[in-house]
Amino acid sequence: MSTRSRKSPYSGIVTFLTDFGLEDGYAGVMKGVVLAHAPGARLMDITHQIPRFNLRAAALILENSFPSFPAGSIHVMVVDPGVGSSRRHLYVEAAGHFFLGPDNGVLGRIAAQNNGSVFEIDSTTLRATQPSSTFHGRDIYALAAAKLLAGLDSLSFSAPITDSKVLHIPEPREVEEGLQAEVIYIDHFGNLVTNLRVQHLDGSSCVHLGKDRVAIVRTYSELEEGKPGLILNSWGYYEIASREGSAAQLLGIKAGKKVSVKP
Repeated sequence: MSTRSRKSPYSGIVTFLTDFGLEDGYAGVMKGVVLAHAPGARLMDITHQIPRFNLRAAALILENSFPSFPAGSIHVMVVDPGVGSSRRHLYVEAAGHFFLGPDNGVLGRIAAQNNGSVFEIDSTTLRATQPSSTFHGRDIYALAAAKLLAGLDSLSFSAPITDSKVLHIPEPREVEEGLQAEVIYIDHFGNLVTNLRVQHLDGSSCVHLGKDRVAIVRTYSELEEGKPGLILNSWGYYEIASREGSAAQLLGIKAGKKVSVKP
């Protein structure tokens, strides 16, 4: 039975994940819209420092952050290279959480990973008054979050769809020598997050960047100064790290760099 027919499924928590930065007030304005309609809302920032237009970073951070919040939280995701275009607006129910944002693959990925349901928002029935062509975060997504908390049924402004975009993040692929992985994200510390996970390595695996072998360690403290190592991070991905330094700077590597795993 759908939670829609029961008491409100929303916890009152609204999170925000954007590439807006903190200089221009955009993040604060979205919070103001929510509070204007739902004064009791609890507002939390996941981050506003996603690299500009970087959908892969947005997807990785959102999917690894939202489970830490209570069930019933609403997550507003606005990393939106297509703002003002004909791309759709989405409301997603997945894993006991709710998501609002553009149809650019990020929320479709959340739904696909968690057997969720995807709905297209009709901004007209939402009664978004003349939404700006450059700020749908304020005029559609924050407004929808506010109205949901204020008691509006999501069915009154959205309808189910099955063809939302789903962002693809590459998996390691089999090659003649073993596996070829790649760096999929670089975090604030310069750690090189790869798409390798526990199932891709065993006790006999050797990991190489180019011709150089990378040691596999359990903690950052096991790393030798000035030498990179591979460590399982809190997201469940292996990352290449440098002790008290930036592996990205140390190695001069950007996202997309190939990583080899040999038996």
